[in-house]
Amino acid sequence: MVYWPKQGNGKPRIKQFPQDAKGLVPMTLWPAREVGTTEDSKKQLLEIFSEYDEADLAIHAPKPVPLIERVIAIATGPDSIVLDSFAGSGTTGHAVLTANERDDGNRKFILVEMEEYADKLTAERIRRVIGGYKFKGVQRTELYRQSLTWARLNKADKILDAVSAIDTLHGHEYDAIKKEMKDGELIVTGEKASAEEADGLGGAFTYCTLGDPIELDKLLTGETLPSYVGLGGVLFHMATSRAFDSAKVDEGTYFLGEASGQQVWMIYKPDLDWLKSPDAALTLARAKAIADSALDKRHLVFAPARYVSQKMLVERGLNVEFVPLPFALYRIVRS
Repeated sequence: MVYWPKQGNGKPRIKQFPQDAKGLVPMTLWPAREVGTTEDSKKQLLEIFSEYDEADLAIHAPKPVPLIERVIAIATGPDSIVLDSFAGSGTTGHAVLTANERDDGNRKFILVEMEEYADKLTAERIRRVIGGYKFKGVQRTELYRQSLTWARLNKADKILDAVSAIDTLHGHEYDAIKKEMKDGELIVTGEKASAEEADGLGGAFTYCTLGDPIELDKLLTGETLPSYVGLGGVLFHMATSRAFDSAKVDEGTYFLGEASGQQVWMIYKPDLDWLKSPDAALTLARAKAIADSALDKRHLVFAPARYVSQKMLVERGLNVEFVPLPFALYRIVRS
């Protein structure tokens, strides 16, 4: 319907009622009975990490999975990417996996955590949620929730059809499908007794850590020089926008890696005297050896200096491009 402000103040706008909306309409107040509490989330963490005491978890107020699921239902589609820059105990990743299981979605998540528990708690929670974990008791999964208003009661057949479909599609996955009325809501929950292990939600993820920082101010003064792999990883990513694989590095030939038909090289050693020597420069002979190693590839070469012009490289048919090392390091070499 169209809403007209009283006395002609403001602009007309479309008013949409929750019962007529498609999807989940954001509400100002989310009761704890719908989205859980921090106590609920602590209890769930202790179920996942049954060998831990509460003090071992190092999380004071973890967010409940149903709360983040509500945000995901409002703000994402089945193929969205969800970023949590302060991942904490990993609730966001857990919620994304739960949402994917519920609607067969393909959402992905990126979790960032800088505290010491990033691996043993944040990532380990995701590992266990994906693959299953030791658990004795009844594992419950909420499958459907609907508040019952008068308008919805007039369409009770649709609600009953939805509940019946859950029985048909998911009945075989659980020991029981429980339906209950609580605080004006119909809640359908799948229950499965577990004597040894809770089933995993499936999925996969990659755990990555940051390397040592490249401090350009210290490069400028010559106070420190990064390792070959440390600096190479930064330059490779800058040049290709792809992940760096240190296993493919060959420091002997100065090869960093390949992406999208381009090979990346870096003539470098963390030795200031060596960097000032002719050995650190790109020469015609070195450029030819690089080009000959893969004639069908483009070659990007980082080096402190060069003894061959780009014009000469082109005239010789060498598909090699020179790039000076980062300006701070370049200043050290030239000093």
